[in-house]
Amino acid sequence: MASNALDAWDITALRFGVGGLLLLPLFARRRLGTLSPLTALFLACGAGAPYVLLTAGGLAFAPGGHMGVMTPSCMLLCSTLGTRLILKEQLTGGRIAGALAITAGLVTLGWDGLRNHGELTWLGDAMFVLGGLFWASYTIGLRVWRVEPVHATAIVGVLSMVLYLPGYAWFAGGDLAAAPWREIVIQAVFQGVLSGVVALLLYTRAVAILGAARGAVFAALVPAFSLLLAVPMLHETPTELQLVGVVFVTAGMVFALGLHDPTKWRSLSTRAAPR
Repeated sequence: MASNALDAWDITALRFGVGGLLLLPLFARRRLGTLSPLTALFLACGAGAPYVLLTAGGLAFAPGGHMGVMTPSCMLLCSTLGTRLILKEQLTGGRIAGALAITAGLVTLGWDGLRNHGELTWLGDAMFVLGGLFWASYTIGLRVWRVEPVHATAIVGVLSMVLYLPGYAWFAGGDLAAAPWREIVIQAVFQGVLSGVVALLLYTRAVAILGAARGAVFAALVPAFSLLLAVPMLHETPTELQLVGVVFVTAGMVFALGLHDPTKWRSLSTRAAPR
């Protein structure tokens, strides 16, 4: 959710200032648990303030369409690769095909934006790619250290708040105070509550249930769903190229989640049948 009066530093402060306070009681109950300080810091960097600063800050140099393509593509591919190399999980042909199809769909969706290059577009693109790598590291780290979803969310929110807010308040806190209060409230709810707590918790839970490679699929679906929602809400008509991208992403999701395998459907129907 973009803002004109608030920059990346302000958005990050609101996200983890509000989210960190909401998660503080949960963190106080368990603290770091069995995790070492370096491990907790690794998770906080992957999905915390550094990730948000990279992706939000990159928008100052490159269009949002680039972020919608590069960040989820890099995250998905790195998560899939990390699942094989680090977690030693076997990747089926369907999961590999799904990851490639989703990547092709994301590139197709953002093709128009990718053709427009400014003088410092490369810098924004590099920040988006690095942001995708950070998020993938969080995804893989959850599986490596087997962190519970609520605990991981609390660690990311509270550590980001503690490590980021003091420096922000010292160098740029006055900028937030000068912003319109309505915009501050909107961003506090969207960034602090919905993105910083609810979305992160749901994503972390999905990774715990489905695994790193499959859980990463859902974050990669954001550009396609944003396009589809823009039709009824913003009355925007997608181009033929964008529709092709949606088809690629949808097909990739089906393959990545194994929904193309009829044996799974038969197994589910057998389990659901009354005895």
